[in-house]
Amino acid sequence: MVFVELFIAFFRIGLFSFGGGLAMIPMYLTEVEKHGWMTQQEFMNIVALSQMTPGPIAVNMASYVGSGAAGFAGATVATFALALPSVLAILALTSVLHRIQHNPWKEAFFFGIKSAAMALIFYAGWLIASDTLALSLQESEWSAVAGALVVAAVYAARTYLPKVSPVLLIVIAAFVGFWVF
Repeated sequence: MVFVELFIAFFRIGLFSFGGGLAMIPMYLTEVEKHGWMTQQEFMNIVALSQMTPGPIAVNMASYVGSGAAGFAGATVATFALALPSVLAILALTSVLHRIQHNPWKEAFFFGIKSAAMALIFYAGWLIASDTLALSLQESEWSAVAGALVVAAVYAARTYLPKVSPVLLIVIAAFVGFWVF
């Protein structure tokens, strides 16, 4: 039964999500909480882990959630179900999109999708930030340190990003977090 639930949930996410992994986070969270596969805090840890590991964020999250729900087979089912709608859509729409390449209706459709995807990405960022802030405030003794880390990371990314690899910033932040916490 869990495999059917995983397939339906991740097929639905793959079918109705536009804008990549970050735009899918609200749908993931809804499905994860509805089925009780993990808590919101566990899911936010999966989001962070999915961003750190190589590969598409959406696929990584599907693999981790599926693995938590039903082991390796669950990870396989969730990942397959997530990718299936895109594969089917690409196969079905390739010739159609080529024929309507400069159609104004197609341009308007994709403009609307981009706007919705931006809103979903913003919402995902809001969810992650509010969850992190709430966790930081619960552990008040660490909130000043966590806040300082956020400010330093944002400043470093904005000021030195063209000169410093983002990977280096992540590694430094991980070591500081490990050392401090």
